[in-house]
Amino acid sequence: MPVFTCSRLLLLCLIVITPSLDAADAPPSAVKDLQYGEVLYHYFQQDYFNSIVRLQIARQQQRLPNHAAEAELMLGGLDLSYGLRDEANHIFQRLLSEETSDVSTRNRAWFYLAKISWQRGDINAALQAIERVQGTMTAATRTATVNLHSLLLLQQGNNQAAIKLLQDARSGKRWSPFLNYNLGIALIREQQQQLGAKQLDHIGDINGRNEELRLLRDKANLALGYSYLQDGNPEMARKTLERVRLEGPLSNRALLGTGWADTESENYAAALVPWLELSSRDSTDPAVQESLLAIPYAMTKMNLHGRAVEHYNDGIRQLIEERQKLDQSISAIHQGRLLDLLQQHNLGAGNGWMQQLHLDSEAPALRYQLALMSSHDFQEAVKNYRDLLVLQVNLSSWESAIAAYDDMLAGRQARFETHRPAAQQVLQGTRLQQLQQRRAALAENLARIGIMDDAAALATPEEARQWHQLATIAERLAQLPDNPDTATLHDKQQRLRGLLIWQFQEDYKPRLWQARRQLAELDTLLNESQHGIDSLQQAKIDAPSGFGDFKRRIAANKSTIEKLSAQTDTTLLAQGKQLEHLAINELERQQQRVDAYIIQARFALAQTYDNALQQPAVEGSVQ
Repeated sequence: MPVFTCSRLLLLCLIVITPSLDAADAPPSAVKDLQYGEVLYHYFQQDYFNSIVRLQIARQQQRLPNHAAEAELMLGGLDLSYGLRDEANHIFQRLLSEETSDVSTRNRAWFYLAKISWQRGDINAALQAIERVQGTMTAATRTATVNLHSLLLLQQGNNQAAIKLLQDARSGKRWSPFLNYNLGIALIREQQQQLGAKQLDHIGDINGRNEELRLLRDKANLALGYSYLQDGNPEMARKTLERVRLEGPLSNRALLGTGWADTESENYAAALVPWLELSSRDSTDPAVQESLLAIPYAMTKMNLHGRAVEHYNDGIRQLIEERQKLDQSISAIHQGRLLDLLQQHNLGAGNGWMQQLHLDSEAPALRYQLALMSSHDFQEAVKNYRDLLVLQVNLSSWESAIAAYDDMLAGRQARFETHRPAAQQVLQGTRLQQLQQRRAALAENLARIGIMDDAAALATPEEARQWHQLATIAERLAQLPDNPDTATLHDKQQRLRGLLIWQFQEDYKPRLWQARRQLAELDTLLNESQHGIDSLQQAKIDAPSGFGDFKRRIAANKSTIEKLSAQTDTTLLAQGKQLEHLAINELERQQQRVDAYIIQARFALAQTYDNALQQPAVEGSVQ
């Protein structure tokens, strides 16, 4: 009684691999604007929420003159990652409507629009957008475009077009294995088994340098193995499935398929080896549950009816226990334990939630988290719920922080009142007018000196003292009687006076230039003083009204935060209900599968009893 249909698992295996479609969206490494560097810092920390906030602030302040288009693309991509498709669509449409000559910007905008349509399930619109990506582009953009384009064609059922696109693609080493995998799946879907197998076999034998490539290799071997199994080639199926890692995430499916390959070859004893190993693993896995029925089925084929009965009874017991644990998990989710565990988990900063989500799988509400996380809808629901939790934490933080603005404003008001008397005294003083009057007198005197070439007026204090002494000497000599001694003294006084006049004339031009420069510097200082007084006067008028404006803005922001907090709480509650609904629906589907296995096991058990009565079992040594 084959309890497993190969085509069913083959359908699960032949799923197109879609590596990060945002590979084309890597921000530039060269940063010319400081604010953009801050945005990239948070971006590379996976702190996408703060990246969005700082991008919007920088845009509003017009601080991104060298990265305007890149910033718009990044903001649109970040909005898209948060599920804000309408906002992201508006950004990309605006970039395209600006008729920019930047081909790279237009290509990435079309790529994003295609991705938005794809996420909304509008395959035709997505294809129309992705076909607009053309011309010169980076290797990363081209690869991501080919990957999304091929995925859209395959979802449309246009396998031939997907094959042609993938065969024509030329990509870098990092992404080529994923495109080759998609090509292999497309060929198999188009019934070109030999060509498809060649592609998958090449990937299945690659040297995995990292976990991502090792997982791709396992997936290729799994898909190829089940393809061989469906085509009736159990020997090749077994060889291929044996290349899947025994401890990898796909090992259970590989062990199950290996057993069925041996069964197709009627080598039931060999089939028991992988199935017995599989039966000892985590019973939440459908492949493990399948093995509980496959083992006694093989024993029945070997006429080991007694042992088959034992294994059927043991399998039924384990499946009933699993059914009870599913009931417990559903009950725990109904009681809110799933949401409690998500809220207790350290959210941290950033959007790399899948890497951060390490929850206790022993908790009833999360015992089946692996099966739940395999659902894209559940993954998105968890991501949205965690994003809302982060937003709730941020709003709570802002709600506490904005109260500090009241204290800051009160402090500024108190400081303003403290300095008001001194400012008032400055405004009422006449010191500046006096200085301006003195400056006018100096300017008038300097102008006179320039007109009359009065070099003596620019004498240094020492020279002025000497000039005054020589004048005094001349007056005293005039009072003395004329004699040779007096004449000698008079000659000396004249020579000294002439020497001093020569010194005045020699230094006159430089001193006049220096005096005028100092007068200009004085004008600058007086103008700055006047500007300071004018600013002080304006501050005296503006400050009181400014305090009122700040109070109103703080109050308005408080109100906005309160409204956003209320909306976030309501949305979080609704998202939590949806998350619980998705989880319960998935677990109920597992219940139905387990119930079906129990019915099949009981029917097979009854049939085994009938076979045992009709033909005595020949007990062997296989356990």
